[in-house]
Amino acid sequence: MSVDYTLKLNTQATINRFNPKFSAAQRFLDSEVLRDSAPYVPMRTGTLMKSGQLGTVIGSGEVRYNAPYASKCYYGKHMNFSKDKHPQACAQWFEKAKAIKKKYWISGANKIVKE
Repeated sequence: MSVDYTLKLNTQATINRFNPKFSAAQRFLDSEVLRDSAPYVPMRTGTLMKSGQLGTVIGSGEVRYNAPYASKCYYGKHMNFSKDKHPQACAQWFEKAKAIKKKYWISGANKIVKE
């Protein structure tokens, strides 16, 4: 006879329970990713960038742009983004920001955890 078990672990609650500094570091990282990605997010009306602020729960570990066309823009091959409002606008804006800011993000999160 076999018995199936399911273990559901709320990792965020577990982290918060054992070390609130990890939660603070995650909030820092989520905020910085949104802020540092902003110059690269294509902008016509600002809705796409605002969808990142509205679609993200700071501290959750997920930065989400929830505009209906966000995915199309993010992976936008053969798209020509207007450079009028954001001269650095590009597809895969998170990857662009990460290439520039990754060391800062890591050192900032580590600093919070070690305080």
